[in-house]
Amino acid sequence: TSQADGTKSGTAVVTLTPPVSVTVTPPTVTLNGGGTQQFTATVANTSNQAVTWTISPATGAGTIGTSGLYTAPATVATQQTVTVTAKSQADNTTVATAVVTLMPPISVTVTPPTVTLYGGGTQAFTATVANSSNQAVTWTVSPATGAGTIGTSGLYTAPATVATQQTVTVTAKSQADNTKFGTAVVTLMPPISVTVTPPTV
Repeated sequence: TSQADGTKSGTAVVTLTPPVSVTVTPPTVTLNGGGTQQFTATVANTSNQAVTWTISPATGAGTIGTSGLYTAPATVATQQTVTVTAKSQADNTTVATAVVTLMPPISVTVTPPTVTLYGGGTQAFTATVANSSNQAVTWTVSPATGAGTIGTSGLYTAPATVATQQTVTVTAKSQADNTKFGTAVVTLMPPISVTVTPPTV
């Protein structure tokens, strides 16, 4: 408004907008070697939804494409953390991140690895699942029939009678990753017998 003439004024329009913000989903993910994850970035308060994707560390931690598709390294020797970043192209000071935990492959070890039993004998097997907090396993025996039984705790019981020597494979399959398993071998032996000759004299 003019101070010389208070009846005279001019105007301008100021548009107030909230700050640009970026959200990345999913915010966290766990992958094994060679695994992939599609990340999505949502840019609020701008019509420009474009983002630039990067990962940290920049080397040895996999790759990410322009669409947000992350690919883990082919092999992961030890657990490590990778930060995925989406930077707004409308406002390159605005970023959002997600965290990828890279895990070495799950492996299963069964102990003892070998055992010899006679008819009706028992053996408690133990399974250790490496690189997973889920230690649960599913126990099976092969062949599935005529080779004894195994309980959910890993207690194997041989058949009541064993006519001839045979081999049974005990398998513990990880419930965290059912493609991973460990095995042990049971040798079933027929009963020992002793013969004295001559039988009479």
